[in-house]
Amino acid sequence: MPTHFPRREADVCVIGAGLAGLIAADELLAAGLRVDVFEAQAGVGGRVKDTRRPGDVAVELGANWFSGQQPLIAEQIRRFGLETVATHDDGLHLFAWNGRTRTFRGAIPPLGPLKLVDISQAIARFDRIAARLHGQAPWGSEALQRYDRLSFGQWIDAHLYTRAGREFFYLVSEMVFGVEPHLVSFLYVLYYASRSVSLTSLISVGQGHQELRFRDGPARLCDRIAERIGPARLHLETPVRAVRLAGDGVEVDTSRLTGRYRAVLCAVPPPAARQIAFAPALPPARGRLLQALPMGRVVKVQAIYERPFWLEQGLSGQSMCDGYPLTYTIDNSPADRRCGVLAAFVCSSRAERFLDAHTDRTAVAAQAIDRLFGGRFPAPREVLVEDWAANPWIGGSYGAYFPPGVMTTLGRALHDQQPPLYWCGAEYGQVHPCQMEGALESGLRSARLIKTAFAHE
Repeated sequence: MPTHFPRREADVCVIGAGLAGLIAADELLAAGLRVDVFEAQAGVGGRVKDTRRPGDVAVELGANWFSGQQPLIAEQIRRFGLETVATHDDGLHLFAWNGRTRTFRGAIPPLGPLKLVDISQAIARFDRIAARLHGQAPWGSEALQRYDRLSFGQWIDAHLYTRAGREFFYLVSEMVFGVEPHLVSFLYVLYYASRSVSLTSLISVGQGHQELRFRDGPARLCDRIAERIGPARLHLETPVRAVRLAGDGVEVDTSRLTGRYRAVLCAVPPPAARQIAFAPALPPARGRLLQALPMGRVVKVQAIYERPFWLEQGLSGQSMCDGYPLTYTIDNSPADRRCGVLAAFVCSSRAERFLDAHTDRTAVAAQAIDRLFGGRFPAPREVLVEDWAANPWIGGSYGAYFPPGVMTTLGRALHDQQPPLYWCGAEYGQVHPCQMEGALESGLRSARLIKTAFAHE
């Protein structure tokens, strides 16, 4: 390892200052341990990223919403005195399907009686299967292996009997996972839903996973935790290049300094972890798992208007779309409505076309919203586009997913730890995976494992 870099020594090195890494470092510091946090990007938060617009309006370019059924976020909100607002859910939603736009209420759009019966029976069937996974590890049995060999798309094709019903479920896959259903394991979808209340809750606002948001953006939470860690321990723009077990410790090589630690906690998404050279090499299951987990593909668009015109017209701002480029939209305006913010999402294969070098992305997004809402209000004054796949330290959004066959073969490594090397992150959450709650849960759990290990040394 380079010897000309400044050298540090502490108890724990945390790689990554996303929400999981930050809360883990905070927990370890509270226990009296010496901690260094290395972050490749210029700021903290990882997949939490806000920007401030005129009028001091927080606009979320990354993680955005959470549920009232997520206790760890609630605990952090109380701890730091942060304010939340309920996502606007009143009014009519829009459903753009086969060139026609209709209005509806609730989570399921108006596809017609036969199609709604088809969707309802499939949701009931899905929920019955998912209920068997509550509290159960998603591997080990022959039944679970069968589910893992199936893609979500294959299950949809086998158990929905109308074309509209199948297409609705395809849309759900893109909305929740950012991937076409034939590319993601049915077992992973079951696991994800069972650890997140239900499939329906994942696409719902009222008492669902889009129920609440931070009044000043979730980056405020990350900033408050980072303040507790302090600048002397938090090293930004310092990517970790190598991690090497050396005697009774671990040596870490970054782009700016080296360090020696009793333990290392890797708190980054799979694309970033794959950029670290580990010596000796990671256990085969862990290495193969990191290689096998792709990231979802979702482009997040925030269209900012003079005011939330859709609310004035009795619309909620929520929509589901089967055309190009938008997959769905949701109101994201500040509570006092001093401007209007409409969040829109371009998911999976639509994103490839949307991100073509010759596409004027802001114009295409604004025009798509205008068509969707029937030209009822003026054009946005600003459109923000965030492509997480273009970030080399993130590689996509919302998180990594399991292709068919991976979970029962390699998934156990997701929850295993190999002291003195530990792992956490949104993907590792044992509740609400790939969400802010899952990041908090995994970070706290890993930090407590490290504390326990040190206590027994």
